[in-house]
Amino acid sequence: MRMKAKRKIQISQNELENHLREQISFLEASANSFDAGMEEEAKRLAVTIRILVHDTSYSYSLLGQMGKNLKFLDTSSDLDSKNILAHGGLISILNELHQTRYIATLDNFPPSTVKLIDFDSWWNKPVFVDKQGRKLTRKDLILTAANQDGGAHVDPSLDETYANLSRKGLDLIVNHGAGAKILDKPERAAIRQIAHEVLKTLKPGYTKKLKYQTGGFILDLKIKDGEEEQNDKRTLPKRKRKIGRNEPCPCGSGLKYKKCCGR
Repeated sequence: MRMKAKRKIQISQNELENHLREQISFLEASANSFDAGMEEEAKRLAVTIRILVHDTSYSYSLLGQMGKNLKFLDTSSDLDSKNILAHGGLISILNELHQTRYIATLDNFPPSTVKLIDFDSWWNKPVFVDKQGRKLTRKDLILTAANQDGGAHVDPSLDETYANLSRKGLDLIVNHGAGAKILDKPERAAIRQIAHEVLKTLKPGYTKKLKYQTGGFILDLKIKDGEEEQNDKRTLPKRKRKIGRNEPCPCGSGLKYKKCCGR
């Protein structure tokens, strides 16, 4: 027996606006949880961003239904065709005394010029390029995290480029005395930065800065004015505690401080 299609009722503009306020509050709450150390929240951030902006043949984005033709904040560095290294346009690396991790720089190191671009350019801009030249856009990151990697679904297989990025990062190896390891999951920090861009686009006056331990440095993975900045180190405030000569060097080399930066 053929099922009769259920009737639907069009929701009002006021209801759409209430949905938008709810989704912005969800996005901000997940962003705060991420910043507090729950980096798995990147998956929920991805789902909320998908709800807000992604249209398909069968579903409609919330912003699309509201008829808003917005310009989106773009904090990602542009690709340089001369660059042969891996590119992470939305993230940096925070190197602290006992930890090195990928970070979303939020409003700590804003671009010299605020860029507002149309949605399609923003959504489809490559923000990662691995050493094999494979690219991932904001759209790739958000939809794979939401649809395949545990946001709204857990698929038995993942997009290959995304999976390699998640597991191998940008092929950077760190050593803090407990053995060398690959610095993985840069996609989570990138999704957090995308959420930051969306919040600043949708919530006038929104700002958020990264909180970090004093000491160490930030390694910038972005490219500026066509020049590689992979070795640009932004020094953070000095630690009050003196580093012992036999302690691991905070630069992440794996050597004792006395044999590295403490010479």
